[in-house]
Amino acid sequence: MLHWIKSRFNDIRFRNKLLLSHLFIALIPILLLGVLAFIQSYRIQMKELKSEAAASLDQVANILDYKINRYNTLSEFIVLNRDFSKLFTRNYAGNYFEMFLDFRDIMDPLISNTKTMDDNIEGITFYTSGDLLGIRDNILPLSDLKQKPWFDGYRGRHWVVDGSHVYLVQELISNLKDSNYMVISVNYDSIFSDMDKLSDHITVQIEGPQHQPIFREQKADPPAQGATRLDRTLKSNGWTIHYYLSNANAYVNALTFFKITLLVIGLSLLVAFFLIYIVSNNFTRRIIHLKNKVDKVEQNNLDVVIQSSSRDEFGELTNGIGRMLGRINSLIHQVYQAEIARQQSEYQRLINQINPHFLYNTLSFIHWRAKKKRDLETGYMVSTLAKFYRTTLNGGRDMATVTNEIEHIRAYLDLQLVMNDGDFDVEFQVDEDTADLKIIHFVLQPIVENAIKHGFTHPEAEETPRIVIASRRQEGILTLSVTDNGVGMTPVQAAKLLSAENGGTGVKNVNDRMRLYYGPPYGLAIDSAPGVGTTVTLTFPAEPNGHGAEGANRERGCRSLEGVDQR
Repeated sequence: MLHWIKSRFNDIRFRNKLLLSHLFIALIPILLLGVLAFIQSYRIQMKELKSEAAASLDQVANILDYKINRYNTLSEFIVLNRDFSKLFTRNYAGNYFEMFLDFRDIMDPLISNTKTMDDNIEGITFYTSGDLLGIRDNILPLSDLKQKPWFDGYRGRHWVVDGSHVYLVQELISNLKDSNYMVISVNYDSIFSDMDKLSDHITVQIEGPQHQPIFREQKADPPAQGATRLDRTLKSNGWTIHYYLSNANAYVNALTFFKITLLVIGLSLLVAFFLIYIVSNNFTRRIIHLKNKVDKVEQNNLDVVIQSSSRDEFGELTNGIGRMLGRINSLIHQVYQAEIARQQSEYQRLINQINPHFLYNTLSFIHWRAKKKRDLETGYMVSTLAKFYRTTLNGGRDMATVTNEIEHIRAYLDLQLVMNDGDFDVEFQVDEDTADLKIIHFVLQPIVENAIKHGFTHPEAEETPRIVIASRRQEGILTLSVTDNGVGMTPVQAAKLLSAENGGTGVKNVNDRMRLYYGPPYGLAIDSAPGVGTTVTLTFPAEPNGHGAEGANRERGCRSLEGVDQR
């Protein structure tokens, strides 16, 4: 799958690739920014809702604490009244008149005043096992209290919620044999009315000290799983208020913000697409222009001008191709001129091949006349001279076998021996496996000539002058060497000989021709010492056709350039 996608992408045009890649690169940070904005908005919404809920919870807790403390205070107002407390501990012994007076002067005013202080008190009931039982309608037997499902025999003060009824149960001061309780019934809505004014995304539950349910919103759905919970415990009666904060509201608000963000992202993408299209179109226009130029060059129109005034990398590439095309045109022109020169050289060579026939005929005639007059020495010299010129011209070819080169140098040495009255000896050490190897023509004669001319300058030398010409083939290398036992030379003189600083150019030309044709690994080396002699070694590639790697590459290059010129 990945390979198919990569293959399809590679087939898309470069401008479309550039456009898609830039859009993809621009899309990633924009989407990440949108998601981050949504998450951050959700967190901020949750933080604000939690902060609002905490403030609301504190306010509700304070209000409930205030209400509960108010009724606790009213309860204490009754219970701590000394005269009231004596009513339930006094032994009336059937004296109903005194009992009537106490109720009239103490209990009735106290109960009336208490109800007057708070209209939400629905009733005050007393439960006793003493003498007051049955005196009033609100004084009931203690057994009735114990039968209540919510009464568990607790002591002191206790708040009870039974359905829609709220009771404050207060134990009264009693004697040793009796137990007395006061139950204040409080209006349910007066206690929990503030719970209905909360936000829709908040669910409230109230639990007692023993985790018994006190209040639960009837209109609200059960708290959603994962909802945030806030707790406050009332100091007045130990109730705990639970706030369940729904995340849905924060999610809806954050989603609304995210929709706006998506709209901004969409507009940003449109603007980015427009800008990327303009930039990519401007960039690829230069590439298409360069491609059209190169297509013209491919159609053999080498006169195309490829040039750019830009200084960026693409401008450098364009100018580089233009310079390369200029060099190609220059090389083609050079090859064309060289081809013309070669054809002229071939023509001149044909002319020169005509002239030697006259020279050969003339030398043959002189040789015949010398033999007729029995002048053997002159005849030998003329015959050798004719052979020397024949091997020098080499039929107009640049390459010669080692055998032909040795034959040419033999003719030259024969002439030199006659001219110098045989003052030096010559020895040939030619391996048979080198006879048919080809080398460039006319390389030994300048070396031998230099040895005779400069090596044997002291006729008073004790040792007979001697020249040894040898050929060897070893590990793909052909070596020709010319050794003399003449005066020799210093390394400085040898270096000058190769650089033609001593005035002669023959040896240097041989070295330059070899390096030009075969390459730097091949050429001429001089090993000489004053008073000992000199050895000049010529190295060639031992190839049957005489071409080394450099020569083969050069010929292929020439053929390639000729092909360009022909096109």
